[in-house]
Amino acid sequence: MSSPRVSILLPVYNSASSLKETLDSLLTQSFSDFELLVVDDGSTDQSSEILAACTDSRLRVLKNPERLRLAGALNRGMREARGELIARMDADDLAHPERLASQVAYLDAHPEIVLCGTWTRHFGSKVKKQERYPVGHDAIRAFVLFNCPFAHPTVMFRKNVFLEHDLFYDGSFYPTEDYELWTRLVHHFPVANLPQVLLDYRVHAQSMTGSDWENMDAQACRLMKQQFADLGVTLDDERIRLHRDMGMARVKATDFEATRIHVIDLLQRNAQAAFCPEKAFAEELRERWFHVCMNVRGIGSTRSTRFADNDIWQGVRVPMGKRMLIKASVMRENRK
Repeated sequence: MSSPRVSILLPVYNSASSLKETLDSLLTQSFSDFELLVVDDGSTDQSSEILAACTDSRLRVLKNPERLRLAGALNRGMREARGELIARMDADDLAHPERLASQVAYLDAHPEIVLCGTWTRHFGSKVKKQERYPVGHDAIRAFVLFNCPFAHPTVMFRKNVFLEHDLFYDGSFYPTEDYELWTRLVHHFPVANLPQVLLDYRVHAQSMTGSDWENMDAQACRLMKQQFADLGVTLDDERIRLHRDMGMARVKATDFEATRIHVIDLLQRNAQAAFCPEKAFAEELRERWFHVCMNVRGIGSTRSTRFADNDIWQGVRVPMGKRMLIKASVMRENRK
């Protein structure tokens, strides 16, 4: 029996409410040379029955005798996958019919690329939006220093590279296991995102608790500090906290000036040490600075004047449209 081109790796834990719809979106893909490898991580609802009722010969189910959680389930699936390529999927999302075909075609045309993700469209909540991720490798290398550069359930990657280089998930970084893995990947291997919406990402109103968000923040800071250190850049805990808040566009008025100095310092350090592609890193930093200036409150017109700081733009033309957006935001705040 020949091996399939693709193994769709789908971890399942108590996903009965959405599993059938997800399976349907995968089993009707225009690209058909795949196995659907489900890792049932100890489900106690009707998930097992839904899987058992599926008669498609491409479905293969691995049942964990005890729950391994997401990282453990994915690592088992990666080791047991038969396909040359592994496509991630979650049990509550929906793949567009051309998802696999588009990613396989891209990886075939670009043999140097180790992993590619896609853009997503949110559904299941009142807020409908597209999530657009950085496309090219340099942009992704810059973005990963601020946030996760891929929608996890969209990625497709070359199994042999991951196995050969021990690129498995580290469960100690829950709930940011995927982000941690990407920080080990993107600075060493070419990666990309397709600028197409190929997955509908289900948003749950209660998907994460407050403690989860606090843990995510703590783990993200841990990752950023480690990632910068690996690139030869030492940042103390206070700088890392500023960096995380800047990446999330939630800088407080009391931290605004310190954040401006942080941006200038990173620009200067990268110009000297080239720890990240210079043009992409500068563009990403300036984009983050724009969102800081748009969202900070309580400093009046200072955010408008500081946005165009010469030390940040360094001779590059300041986007007039963004400058006007900040001025308009300041005016709205002053009227309140």
